[in-house]
Amino acid sequence: MSERSPRWSAAPFWALFCVLAACGGDRLPAVPDAPPGPPPPDPAAAQAAAQAVASAQAPPPPARATAPGAIADLVFVWHGVGPLYQGFFTTQDAVTTLATDLAPWVSGRANVAVYWDEEDDIGRIRLNLLPGTLPRPVGGAGELVALHELAPLTTALARYRSTLASRFDLRIESFRVELESVRGTKACVIGLTGTPPPDGRVLNPCVQINGIDRCGSPEAAGVRYSPEVAEELRRCLSPSG
Repeated sequence: MSERSPRWSAAPFWALFCVLAACGGDRLPAVPDAPPGPPPPDPAAAQAAAQAVASAQAPPPPARATAPGAIADLVFVWHGVGPLYQGFFTTQDAVTTLATDLAPWVSGRANVAVYWDEEDDIGRIRLNLLPGTLPRPVGGAGELVALHELAPLTTALARYRSTLASRFDLRIESFRVELESVRGTKACVIGLTGTPPPDGRVLNPCVQINGIDRCGSPEAAGVRYSPEVAEELRRCLSPSG
């Protein structure tokens, strides 16, 4: 004995479809698109603006008082750098000059990390801003961060780089000078801009936070970022960590 398949009427389904699709009636109003937000700052324009306003920026705050002949406590960290170039980068007189230049602007131990990326042919000289390295907070309030106050650190690193390049290998002049700070879950990297090789006087207004470029608008008093980026960057540059 075979079972007969139940006979379904298509009418209820068609009625439901018409309800959902507004058959034969007024259509549901379209949801308006959200207004577009402001375009992100262009990195090239931001860097050009940083150079344009550099001469109008206030000088960094006075260096902290140090004893005559004081030098910073530097520790070198290597990433992909062979023994020969480790010797170049730790040449005694060049390191002493760097430590002397940094002494008024850092406190405690400062790590100098030297990177060489064999695959991309990119070298980096990074000063790691550990908790306690900066003796005072970076200036600015709200959306404004006074990045130019860090220029004494980057000019010292740029001079060190140029000294080694002229003495040992001109290719060292292409190494990027950067500041790096890690606070909690945020890792911030601040580089330089200017005519290659940058001399360290103008910091790049496009910073990296957790590997993502965040650009700001340079002004005489600093760089203006979105409130969220300014807060994250200020946390990275906190002396206490």
